[in-house]
Amino acid sequence: MMKVYPLSTMMICLALFGGRGDGLRAQAKYKEVAVTNGGTIRGDVRLAGKMPRILQLAVTKDANYCGGKKSSPRLRVGKSRGVQNAIVWLEDVPEGKSTTSDNKQLRLDQFKCEYNPHVLLLPYGSSLDIVNSDPILHNVHTYDESDAGKTLFNIAQPIKGQRTTIKQTQFKRPGLYSATCDAGHPWMNAYIMVTEHPYYALTDVNGNFILENVPPGTYELKMWHEGVVVVKTEMENGKPKAYKFEEPYELVQEVTVKERGQVKANFDLVLRSSDNSSAQSSLTK
Repeated sequence: MMKVYPLSTMMICLALFGGRGDGLRAQAKYKEVAVTNGGTIRGDVRLAGKMPRILQLAVTKDANYCGGKKSSPRLRVGKSRGVQNAIVWLEDVPEGKSTTSDNKQLRLDQFKCEYNPHVLLLPYGSSLDIVNSDPILHNVHTYDESDAGKTLFNIAQPIKGQRTTIKQTQFKRPGLYSATCDAGHPWMNAYIMVTEHPYYALTDVNGNFILENVPPGTYELKMWHEGVVVVKTEMENGKPKAYKFEEPYELVQEVTVKERGQVKANFDLVLRSSDNSSAQSSLTK
């Protein structure tokens, strides 16, 4: 039987503008081997409890282009209450399938005053293109959540179509990185998870995930989802400068993968706040 444990006292990583700490640690070096008898883990992440209200965040700069308000992207719920953008991975995998096919250049876009995608999995050793698709100034201020929230890089892009490549060597370690726009757009935020092995997945629009070709064995399967409730708003000249969110949500369960077997593993996301008026969701039709 699979057991599910809350990780309220075992924080893996910290939310954007939340408390700082050591965060995710990198495991010992992953070894690539031929996996001929691997199994598959399938599952989903679903919202439990009352559906929160949709919070609209005020646009206080460049409203003529960005619009008057933005729905927070921090909780997106699809069919059957499936939660998008949760990260699911196997902890401490010593060896497994090759990561070579994953080492490619990915893209973080600033489009219509939002980061796209909102959560990105970046295989360790890959490059990242940062692009501004808007005709206004944006900047990408990126923090290393695995190193007490220290700034990793801060890139200004004032020109539409401007592109900056973040080389693989600039991401010093696997772990969680957060990004925000300091150019007067505090509603913009994103996460980049730099993965140390290929057994990571991001839930789709309906909350589903799959991990394939997993070597037989018993593992800890972990789930991370960012905090969704605003706990503090920093103001400057009467306008929001930054939003502080609650800590993220983390769950773990033990799974046993048999040779060429199929394992079902589901997670229920239960929001902490009883005041759903301060939570945010964006319902997928």
